[in-house]
Amino acid sequence: MPVRRSPLFPCLLALAAAALTVPAAAQTRGWLRYTDGNTVAGELVEPGRFRSDRFGELHFLPAEARFEADAAPPVAAAAAEAPPSPVATSSGWAPTVWSVRLSGYWEDDDGSSTSDAAVDFEATWRRSAGELDLAINTDFKVVDGDVDNNEQTARGRWFHDLSPRWFAVGLAKARRSRMTIDPLPALDTLLLQGSLGLGARKEWSLRSRSRVALGHDWITVDFLKYDLRYRTHATSFFLENNLQLSPRIRFNNTFYGYLWEDGSWGTDSDAEMLYAINETLSVGLRHEYRHNTVDLDLGSYHKLSLTTRLSF
Repeated sequence: MPVRRSPLFPCLLALAAAALTVPAAAQTRGWLRYTDGNTVAGELVEPGRFRSDRFGELHFLPAEARFEADAAPPVAAAAAEAPPSPVATSSGWAPTVWSVRLSGYWEDDDGSSTSDAAVDFEATWRRSAGELDLAINTDFKVVDGDVDNNEQTARGRWFHDLSPRWFAVGLAKARRSRMTIDPLPALDTLLLQGSLGLGARKEWSLRSRSRVALGHDWITVDFLKYDLRYRTHATSFFLENNLQLSPRIRFNNTFYGYLWEDGSWGTDSDAEMLYAINETLSVGLRHEYRHNTVDLDLGSYHKLSLTTRLSF
């Protein structure tokens, strides 16, 4: 008995053959661009979830990063249309981070009141094989209604990449300080510091890294009212951590250790824990510690203050 075939059967075969020849939907490739200027290539899995080529899967908030689709043609198509050409790289410096930090504290201990306010301006420029950090700081301290310290600092740091891990670093700093040290008369000093060293970095993730360096510092202190100059030098150790602990919480720390020519040690540390309210405004706590450092404070000094950072 002949088998009757449905008249729709040829249509079903044609649809099946067409489905097999349709190419799979292209992945949404592109760049994840963070507000601090860092970018990473990969695929957008879904809003807030990105699979990067280098760091694996990343989660991000709309306030801290945005996805930019790759408008370039697929690699295979581009290779078929034109021969490969050298990739142009920019050698100029490009600003990546601008920030203003406000911090201060007030305390009353046994009838003696102390207040302190500080303003820091920081800017970073990067290029393919280097980084330049500039900072300007002013710090004003009042004890029992009298000015105890009025200090302004300008600092520049230059990092030059020797390889993906190793770098050379140079530092130049100038600090003008007018302070009161009882029972001495008020001091007006100008400190100049220069440093050269070699270091290494570790990239923990796209937005987290650590840098360590060993160098040598030359310091000159001028006592402006007394026509007196003091020079010294030290071997220095430098450690810097910039860690993204969560999408909104960030920890930054800069630590300097000094081995002075007389064999004594000095420490200068600045740490902050920040909570990002949005892509521009962060609030948190800042802790500063100094002991036998390049300034005239030969004792120990520490300060815990509230801080606010505006980043652009």
